[in-house]
Amino acid sequence: MKTTAILSFAALVASALAFRAPEATMKGSPYCLATCPVSGEKLGEGAVTIVVEDASNKANDGREIKFCCSKCAAKFKADQATFLKKVDEAMIKEQLKWYPDASCVVMPDDKLPDPRGADAMEAKNIVVQNQLVRLCCGKCVKKVQANPDAWVKKVQEQVIAAQKPAYPLDTCVISGEKLGDSPVDTVIGSRLVRTCCGKCAAQVKADPQAAFAKLDAAKK
Repeated sequence: MKTTAILSFAALVASALAFRAPEATMKGSPYCLATCPVSGEKLGEGAVTIVVEDASNKANDGREIKFCCSKCAAKFKADQATFLKKVDEAMIKEQLKWYPDASCVVMPDDKLPDPRGADAMEAKNIVVQNQLVRLCCGKCVKKVQANPDAWVKKVQEQVIAAQKPAYPLDTCVISGEKLGDSPVDTVIGSRLVRTCCGKCAAQVKADPQAAFAKLDAAKK
C-alpha cells in the first residue's frame, strides 16, 4: 500500500513537470546596465537573471533584468512597475550616448533633437524590450508598443549600419580571432558588438560589460 502511494505521488509530480509552462523567452536586447536596479550595486559573477512576463504590455514582456542577488530579484517582482521605471530612466541615459539616428523610427522624415545634445529628452524616448526607441509623437509610441518586435529590429538594424563602418576591432571580443567575412553582429542597448561566431555572441549576451570594456579600450 505504501509503495503504491509513493508511486502515485511520483506519477503526479512527473505529470506536473511534464505540463509545466515553459520558461519565458528573452526578447529584444539583453540587459545592458552594469548595476542592479534595486540595490545599485555592480553586478558580479553571481548575478541573478529574470525575464519579465507581462502579457498586458508587449514592450515589457520578455525583458531580461539582472540583479546582484536573489533578494533584490524578489523585491523587483514585488514592485515591478516602480523598478522598471527606474530601469528605463537608466537605460535611456546610457543608450542615448550610442543611439544611431536623430529621426523618428516610425516617421523618418521627422527629425528629433540630437541624441547626444542638451535637448535630447524633448523627443519621445521609450524603452522597448530593453531597447531605446526614439519617436516624434504619442501616435508613433502607440504604434511601436503594439508591435515591438518589428520596431526593435529596425532600431537594431540602424545601430549596425551606423556603427559598423567605425567599429574599432577586427577581432572577436571573446575569442580574439579575426572576424572574417561573416561575423555575428549583436546589438546590446544601442551598442554593436561583433563576434566570430554564434557561441561567442552568446557569451557577449551573458556578460555585455566585458565586451563593452574591450571596445572602449580599443577606442582609446
